[in-house]
Amino acid sequence: MNDTQSPQAGSGKVEVTLLDILKLLLSKSYWLLLAGVLAGACVFLVTTFLITPTYESRVSFYVYNSSNNSVQSGTINNGDLQAAESLATTYSKILASNSILDAVLQELGPDVSLSRKSLSGMVSVSVITDTQLLEVVITSTDPAFACKVAGAFAKVAPTEIVRITKAGGVEIVDQPEIPTDKASPRTVFDTAIGVIIGVMVAAVIVILRTLADTTIYLPEDIETMAGVTVLGQIPDINSADDNYAYWTVTEEGAAKNEKE
Repeated sequence: MNDTQSPQAGSGKVEVTLLDILKLLLSKSYWLLLAGVLAGACVFLVTTFLITPTYESRVSFYVYNSSNNSVQSGTINNGDLQAAESLATTYSKILASNSILDAVLQELGPDVSLSRKSLSGMVSVSVITDTQLLEVVITSTDPAFACKVAGAFAKVAPTEIVRITKAGGVEIVDQPEIPTDKASPRTVFDTAIGVIIGVMVAAVIVILRTLADTTIYLPEDIETMAGVTVLGQIPDINSADDNYAYWTVTEEGAAKNEKE
């Protein structure tokens, strides 16, 4: 037994390095780019022709603690600010409650055929981090209707919050406006993501197919996989007229070349 033989020789395992993978991907770069372009084109077509665009209208509120907003004293102390920040979280829950939703529907009037569940799906309430500000975002496929609903929130929120909490309140910071730019889909961004995903998926498929291919193409592959040295190989001989030639042994023991 040859003691100097590699322990992995004959195991059939081939070590694949990162450099090998990079070379493989570079050699298949055309197909990777083609896959990315096709995926991006599909995303672009879907977002442009099959998805209805939506628009967002926003109204923001400033939350204060004292019922008179400290106007009489002319000062706002640290305790009021901290209390207002805590109230902002509570107010955000109130603004999404059924009580506020019903008040908004009543403000919109009977001409608007909208259920409470549908309105709830349009509304998103959030507290702006480390501030006393609340933001209500209305999402709709109709920009004018989104602004109308946001305006209804702006009108009923201050009164309803004071009625429910009996303390503190909110003041409107920014009135809602009719949006001019769609909020979704983001065609350019989504298309770019589609291109990236297409390239990544194609790269994974190329790598997996290469690793799963156990076909031996070169003599070096035998030396790598089996750990043995190739002493010789049979050349591939093609006849000029593309016909196969057969050698047979005659009765006299001589070889005879017969063409098909």
